Amino acid sequence: MSQKVRLETTSKSNRKVENKVDKPRIRLSQQVIVATASDLFARNGFGATSLDAIGEALGVTKGALYYHIKNKEEILKLIFMTVLTVSEEPLRQIAQAELPPAEKLRRAIAHHVAVAADRSPAMTIFYREDVHLTGPFAREIAARKKAYERLFEKIVEEGITLGVFHKEIDPKIATFGILGMCNWLSQWYRPGGTYTPQQIAAFFNQLASFGLALPDASSL
Repeated sequence: MSQKVRLETTSKSNRKVENKVDKPRIRLSQQVIVATASDLFARNGFGATSLDAIGEALGVTKGALYYHIKNKEEILKLIFMTVLTVSEEPLRQIAQAELPPAEKLRRAIAHHVAVAADRSPAMTIFYREDVHLTGPFAREIAARKKAYERLFEKIVEEGITLGVFHKEIDPKIATFGILGMCNWLSQWYRPGGTYTPQQIAAFFNQLASFGLALPDASSL
């Protein structure tokens, strides 16, 4: 082997070593996969993102992903479960607190507006990609959403029972209206706009309260 060839071979070997140092191997886990997939789903859509694309973004093969997840839909389910987990407990605490119904409703609306205004990849997916959930996954997520809605219903029911809210109003319909108003925020709200999420929550609370509260009952 000539001196020139030996030098070229040595140079190539050195470059390979440098590349390994520059690009440390990712420690693959379900959490890492979900975080990377969330970015891709939010940017490109669930349907347009393949497991191959997720593997490529992580620098691993599709086969390596299967050690941690069953399929692409399971990743979507995990994203939905994460969003529901961080959303449910604060609302549950509000609903169970020793507070007047009107104050509970104000806090519940403020909480849900904050959720809907969140522009993280996971929240973007939550409000846009539920049509891709099927079978047991879809039923499980639907049950969790139903339980979340029920907490709002209980607040309205309590207000009716205590004579604070109009008894003619159906708690379920009132909940659909309030959550529909808040959820639509996810479609039009942009950070840095004219109003903050807190200001928007105050507007929504006024709309809900004027429709629910009886005259002179707002302090109860």
